[in-house]
Amino acid sequence: MLIAQGPRFTSGVDLVALDVCVKNHEGHPAAGLKPEDFLILENNIPQRIEQFSTAGRVPLAVILLVDSSRSMFGGPLDRAKTAAAGFIDILRPEDLVEVMSFNERAHRRYELGADHAQAKQSLNEVSAAGATRLYEAVLVALRELEHAQRTRTTEYRNVIIVLSDGEDTYSRLPFEGVLEEVRRAGVLVYTISLRTKHHEGPGAPLWQMALLAHDTGGQAVAIRDLNGLAQIYQDINTELVNLYRIGYVPSPSVGDGSWRAISVRVPVTTHIVRTRTGYYAPRMPSQPSQELKR
Repeated sequence: MLIAQGPRFTSGVDLVALDVCVKNHEGHPAAGLKPEDFLILENNIPQRIEQFSTAGRVPLAVILLVDSSRSMFGGPLDRAKTAAAGFIDILRPEDLVEVMSFNERAHRRYELGADHAQAKQSLNEVSAAGATRLYEAVLVALRELEHAQRTRTTEYRNVIIVLSDGEDTYSRLPFEGVLEEVRRAGVLVYTISLRTKHHEGPGAPLWQMALLAHDTGGQAVAIRDLNGLAQIYQDINTELVNLYRIGYVPSPSVGDGSWRAISVRVPVTTHIVRTRTGYYAPRMPSQPSQELKR
């Protein structure tokens, strides 16, 4: 299948590309914005927008990461697979999707591609067993997207959608290390926390899931009623196809590997704007000192 060509952000290696969500006070995508409507700040310094793509023009490359640990047995996993299949159904022909389940390790069910029917079919292979190794599964999904990005010519919006019903119980990797890797990758992460009647405490996303989403410009959702799961996936799709892609070359340029904070503003104060919180500047090799010749 031929993939439609999307906009390429290729003005230089220093270009910072942002996927920006703008919603009005009713929570609907704010369409029709132009480059001059956006103010980009890096470490509180205004930046000049070099490239701009309107909502809906950038195709998606999405990894659906579904928890298949033993605690998902029965209704939760069945509902999760049905909702994920519904998400695949509404993808555009040019969008890519990968299906991956995880328990004590990540299992690729369908490799990133455009055969949506086969991707849906692969969900039937997912069954519940084992413990939860969430952090490592996120890292595996991240590596899959990075590898795909190196081998293709079309620009995609890289996304990981994680669904899980509990905390990581088996990973050897610390959460902080995974969070840093995700921050460096510039991938959007959306997280769905299942907080059913078996969970005590408030029905809020786990803090790790919330932080993964917040720092990458995605969104964290918690749900108790599994009947609403399909709608959550649909809402995520609607948001993804209505993001703006904005590119700028940092000024002043830095090469010290430091964290650079990003914020985005629009003139309408009632609009809600969301993007990743920042990025790590590239670390340039130090120049050898030159001694004066006598």
